[in-house]
This record gives sequence, structure tokens and C-alpha cells, in this order.
Amino acid sequence: MNGYGIFYYSNGDRYEGEFKNGKNEGYGIYYYSDGGRYEGEFKNNLIDGYGIDYYTNGGRYEGEFKNNLREGYGIDYYPNGNRYEGEYKKVKNEGYGIFYFLNGDRYEGAFKNGIANGYGKFYSYLGLKLEKNFKLDICTKILLIIYKILLFLYYIREIFIKNKMIFFLIIILIIGIILN
Repeated sequence: MNGYGIFYYSNGDRYEGEFKNGKNEGYGIYYYSDGGRYEGEFKNNLIDGYGIDYYTNGGRYEGEFKNNLREGYGIDYYPNGNRYEGEYKKVKNEGYGIFYFLNGDRYEGAFKNGIANGYGKFYSYLGLKLEKNFKLDICTKILLIIYKILLFLYYIREIFIKNKMIFFLIIILIIGIILN
């Protein structure tokens, strides 16, 4: 089969697009039986080139593929509102990228095996900036714990500004806990 066509798979999937010598080749849309779909380039029956993968959970990936895997530059939109823009290698975030958190935080820097690893900068929506060589070591874990404590204190501060009486009661409670 050559040219445009539609192919129905026994598992319920469907391909609509260009064929060459009976294989998905060129631009096409692949509909998964679970409701997801891929729109983009195919080569030799594989997702290969630029495309958009839409997931049933509301997320999507826009970017480069090689042999059915995310490979090269891409943007991953997570259903929770987070977003990653950067390099991929064999599906994982690998190389330089920027991860945007829904709350306004962001990390810019090196990724390895899908996690921040190497030199990078972390910016919080509170204006805090952390610049270091990130690794999953004890120092990084401690820094992340301190950051979470600072966020917690910031939220408490916002609540207390609205009601100063509660603020003083909580401070007295905290001092009492520390002194015991």
C-alpha cells in the first residue's frame, strides 16, 4: 500500500496517514485504543521525527522522537500543570532543560536519568535562588528540606498577617515546644 490510508489493528488501535510499501511512513495520526493519540511523523512503522503525543490523563508531549522514543528536544506538559522543556534521551530528561512547577518555581540546568543532576539553578516564586551542582546526595536533600520549611513558614506568615492574634498564640506555642 502506498499513499494515504487507514489501518485498523486487532488491539483496537488505528492509524490514519501516509503509507510507503505497506508501512506507516510520513505524516499520520495513530489512535490508541485507550483514547490517547499521536500526531506526527513516522518512519518504517515507527514514530520518528517531530510529533505530539496526547495522553488520556490530559498531559501531552511535543517534540522529537527516534525509534518510538522521545529523543532530542521536547516539551512535556504534565496534567498537574508542571512543564519540562529540554533535551531527552531514550524517553528520559537528559542534558539541559527547564522544569516549570505549577506554583511558579523553576529549575534550569542539567538532567540525568530524568532528574536534576549536575550544575543548575533553582528559582522559587518567593524570590529565593539556589545555584549549585545538584546531585541526589545528603546535602541536596537537606537543602530541599530547608526550602520546604521556608515555604511552610512563608505560608504561615501570610496567614498570620491576616490575623495577628493567632500569630502570637502560635509563637507562644512554638516557644513552649522548643523549651520543653
